[in-house]
Amino acid sequence: MERLTKGTQQLLDDFLWHVRFERNLRPATVVAYEQDLMQFLRFLLKTGTGSPKRADRVAIIAFLERRLDEGVAVRTRARNLSSIRRFYKYLLEEGKVSVDPTGLVESMRLPFRMPSILSEEEVVTLLDAPDTDTLEGLRDRALLEFMYASGVRVSEACNLDLEALYLGDGLVRVMGKGEKERLVPLASSAVERLEAYLAKARGDLLSRASRGYAEARHRVFVSRRGKGLTRQGVWKLIRKYAQIADLRADVHPHMLRHCFATHLLINGADLRVVQALLGHSDIGTTEVYTHLSRTDLRRSYLSHHPRARRH
Repeated sequence: MERLTKGTQQLLDDFLWHVRFERNLRPATVVAYEQDLMQFLRFLLKTGTGSPKRADRVAIIAFLERRLDEGVAVRTRARNLSSIRRFYKYLLEEGKVSVDPTGLVESMRLPFRMPSILSEEEVVTLLDAPDTDTLEGLRDRALLEFMYASGVRVSEACNLDLEALYLGDGLVRVMGKGEKERLVPLASSAVERLEAYLAKARGDLLSRASRGYAEARHRVFVSRRGKGLTRQGVWKLIRKYAQIADLRADVHPHMLRHCFATHLLINGADLRVVQALLGHSDIGTTEVYTHLSRTDLRRSYLSHHPRARRH
C-alpha cells in the first residue's frame, strides 16, 4: 500500500485537526473523512499526480470512475466527493491551493429514499412490549418512551447523562452532532417511565458490577452488567421488542426518530419546530418528513373518506 509523501500527510493531518478541534465535528465523522481522503490521496500517488496541490478536475473524476469500477455504491461515491470538496475548501482557505478543482465536478444525484416509519398504533404496541415487572423491562420501557418522545439519535440516548435530565420541567438537554446542544421537551408518559426506571431499576443494575459502576455512574441508561448501553445493544433490544409486538422485521432505533418527526408533522407541528427538536442545521434535511406525512395523510384519507373508498 502506497505511503503518502511527508508533505501530503501533513496537509491531511492539518485538515483532520481542523475539522476535529476547530469545527468540532464528531470523531466518527473525522474518521470517515480520513478514510475517504486516504483513498483519494493514494490514488493520486499511484496514478502519477502526486500531491493534491497538482490535482485537477480530470484527476478527481478519474478517482470517482475508479470507485465506480470497483462496484462502490453511489451514496459512498457521493460521500467520497463530499469529503474531497471539504478538503479542498480548507486548502483554499488556508492558501495551500489557488484553485478548488472540485468546483467543476458535478455532484452526484442520489436516489430519493423515504425513511420507513411505524403508525402511531404500531409505536404504542412497541412501547408496550417490555415486561415492566423486571429491571431490564423497566429500563427498556423508559428507553423506548424516551426515544419516541424526544426524537434523539441512538448515540444521543446512549450517551445521555443524568445531569441532562430536567424531569421536573419535562425537558432533556441533548448533545448532538458537532457538540451542539439542544433542549427537547418530554411527554408526561416519558417522564413517568424515566422516573420509575431511575427509582426502581437503575441503581440495582449498576450495583451488579462494581467496575461497571465507575464507567456508567453518570449514564442514564445502563446495561444489566452495570455498564452504559451501546448502540448495538439498543439495536438488539428494539429488534427483540418488534418481534414480540409482531411488527415487521426492519424496525430499528432510527425509525423511532423518523416516527417522532412524522407524527409531529401529521398532527400539525411547524416544520421549523421539528427542525429544532431534531437538531438539524439545514431545514432541507427535515423536509423529507413532509413527504412522509403527506403520504400518511393520503393513505388515511383514502382509507376513511367515504367518497374516496367508493372510487
